[in-house]
Amino acid sequence: MSELLLNPVFLLFTIIILGEGLGHLKLKSFSFGSAAIIFVAMSFGHFGYQLPSEFQTLGLVLFIYSVAVSAGPGFFSSFKKQGFGLAIGAVIIIAMAGLMTVLACWIFGFDVSTGAGLFAGALTSSPGLAVAVEAVEGNAAAAYGVTYVGGIIGVILFMNLIPKILRVDIADEEAKMNKERTENNPPFTYHHVMVTNANLFGKKVRELKLKEIAPVVLTRLLREGASEPELVTGDTVLQEGDTLRIAGREADLARIELFMGKPVEGEIAFNKVLSKKSIVVSKQSAAGQTLGFLNLRETFGVQATRITRNGFDLPATTTIRLHIGDILHVVGEEDALKNVCKILGNNMKQTYRISLLPILIGLVVGFLLGQVPFNLPVAGEFTLGTTGGVLVSGLILGHLYKTGPFVWEMPDTANAFIRELGLMFFLATVGTKTGATIVATISAQGTDLVIAGLAVTLVPMFTYVLLSRYVQKKPFLRMLGVLAGGMTSTPGLAAINSYTSSSYPSSAYATVYPVGLIGMILGTKLLVYLLALL
Repeated sequence: MSELLLNPVFLLFTIIILGEGLGHLKLKSFSFGSAAIIFVAMSFGHFGYQLPSEFQTLGLVLFIYSVAVSAGPGFFSSFKKQGFGLAIGAVIIIAMAGLMTVLACWIFGFDVSTGAGLFAGALTSSPGLAVAVEAVEGNAAAAYGVTYVGGIIGVILFMNLIPKILRVDIADEEAKMNKERTENNPPFTYHHVMVTNANLFGKKVRELKLKEIAPVVLTRLLREGASEPELVTGDTVLQEGDTLRIAGREADLARIELFMGKPVEGEIAFNKVLSKKSIVVSKQSAAGQTLGFLNLRETFGVQATRITRNGFDLPATTTIRLHIGDILHVVGEEDALKNVCKILGNNMKQTYRISLLPILIGLVVGFLLGQVPFNLPVAGEFTLGTTGGVLVSGLILGHLYKTGPFVWEMPDTANAFIRELGLMFFLATVGTKTGATIVATISAQGTDLVIAGLAVTLVPMFTYVLLSRYVQKKPFLRMLGVLAGGMTSTPGLAAINSYTSSSYPSSAYATVYPVGLIGMILGTKLLVYLLALL
């Protein structure tokens, strides 16, 4: 058995299996989840079993890239709306950690190098350690080794315990966030409106410029006295007494009613010519194309009413781009709808297929970005590193969605699998490395450094929780993502994901992580400068 454990692949799988088993154990609803892998790995590391660094790098980039790609489509728009407030959270966490480090150095008499290593280790920041070692010689690496363990464990325990300390109902928080998301994306419905505005009589639909009033779609029309409806096109001429079926959001429909006429009851039933269909976008050739480019109404005589994406309805505007898995709701003749199905695919199984080439290209781009040097005031020249480069690559490519023949987005099931697999590799490898030196480093540095490290880890998080929860009134799940991102803590995000399946913490994490990464580089340099003056 001991010989098998020397095989890194066998050792990796053994640690993951035992860690997953431990993670599923519950004590009064408390469990470590996937984060338990790191504790099992530390035990193996203490007895001399090590995993190659390549497993850690592979796991980290897979995890970070999958998070970034899924957050990319909404990253830049969310940054405009609320990202600045989230980024301030990372700054608060890092600044508070810096103040706690200065205080610990004063109380325990740590020198500059030990203080810099304490700061980087307590916030589990490898870039911070690199800056510390470069800026000052001494015990930075040793202090980092001691406090890094406490930093990882402290963040994991904090993330698991804070919902219980604050008595937060995670299911209730998820429902609140879903409600907020629904309010920001109201569901689609339809109204029937009789044309009574005399200014519209004899006008073509395209001449009305309805999009300037509200993003609605005129789907079909029933003439006064007629028994069968007709499809509305840009050349449809409106007449007095026409009844229109109009699709859109409730507030937009109310504005259109004021402009066109009066609402009426009843239903414009389909006849043998017109029918409605929901078509799944499954062909990569259709993904990334706009509805305006496809021009379904003019080319096929088919009217798109709305698009359902991730459970939410979106207006079928000419500028909206189709994504794999979108459901396009259309009205038209049966033969025309069949032709549209051929263009869009309408094959649900294809939406679960995964193409490895775009993922590999995205990872390579991330590695290259991580090597590009940047210059900042005070910090001087620095690079994003592998993790930062992969994160930026994933965010940008996820936002672009498609470039030429490559669709960068992954199906949800594939994304979840790659994310979990990468996380397991990362936690297992970090655990064996940490476990190998934990006893020796604690004996050499003493309990003072351990206590100081825990204080630098936990006090900033408690401070931000109090500020965010009771002053800024931020949603709890979003606050957790800011904590993990501000601490640049992948295990912290893993702990959060163990008790919530929502994407809100991951989205906040992806928004804040770059700020935390660069903030640690600048913060470490500034801290070394301040400690040298004291």
